[in-house]
Amino acid sequence: MNYRTAWSLDGVGALAMLAAMALVPSDAAARSVRQELHPTGVAQNARGRAVVSIHRAGKHMRGKMLVVGHNLSRNATFGVSVAGVHIGAFATNAAGSGAARFSSHPTGHGQFLGVDPSGKRLEVSDDQGEDVLESEMPDDTEAGDIQCCLPDDDGTECEETSPDECAAENGTNMGTGSCFPDPCPTTAPQEDIVCCVPDSEEPECDETSAAECAAENGVNLGSGSCDPNPCAPSPPANVVQCCVSEGDQGEREGEQETEAPECEELTADHCTAEGGTAIGTGSCDPNPCGAPVTTTTTMP
Repeated sequence: MNYRTAWSLDGVGALAMLAAMALVPSDAAARSVRQELHPTGVAQNARGRAVVSIHRAGKHMRGKMLVVGHNLSRNATFGVSVAGVHIGAFATNAAGSGAARFSSHPTGHGQFLGVDPSGKRLEVSDDQGEDVLESEMPDDTEAGDIQCCLPDDDGTECEETSPDECAAENGTNMGTGSCFPDPCPTTAPQEDIVCCVPDSEEPECDETSAAECAAENGVNLGSGSCDPNPCAPSPPANVVQCCVSEGDQGEREGEQETEAPECEELTADHCTAEGGTAIGTGSCDPNPCGAPVTTTTTMP
């Protein structure tokens, strides 16, 4: 998998980072959330958490995020995705722990954060492309609030407020969402960035301004190009089409049931562990696992 930057963090460093990120400005616009990441069937002992801090700095909102993983494969690289878009990576140490630090203004080992993770799915994947940790991040914006672009002496300023309050201040309603990243258009020249716009199948890549990307609820990957497409998920290594029977049995003697094997894209070892049948490489869309199987259950 094509990761950008990977770095490891021991337990003491991770705790120190968590404490530092908790110290956000006592601003009404400041938002902070901590969310546990849950293990998938790939690594049942894995544990993790994500800490997100969004706060105002002058006219603009800034964001930070820390993703920590424990009980993972040792000395390995793991990717971090938000809304299905890969945004960075981290490496684990000899104890299987690691962390990734993201910021809208990264320094040092920090990686770029161009999206508010609130209300979006966050995933940590191994070097085979399989998710090992995941969670739906809480949406900590106020219910009913919208992105409001308010006129300002030198452009616009974004406020998360109610539609009525926005209209009363002659603001422009940009719809529901966060003011990080800033969705308000600006008269200042802006360089195009790479924007991954979520889609039903896979994110679409667009080279546009940061404000237009935010207005489309996209993921800002920073400067770069859409060729090759950085939004498309990297094909995992050693992944096969795995036909897994649902395995549901009738509750009454002689009950007829029709089962359609489900297709999952798994590594060969994971397919075997799930009791599935590997039928080769390829996509699970459309389902290549054949016609439904009719079974007759018999109660002892």
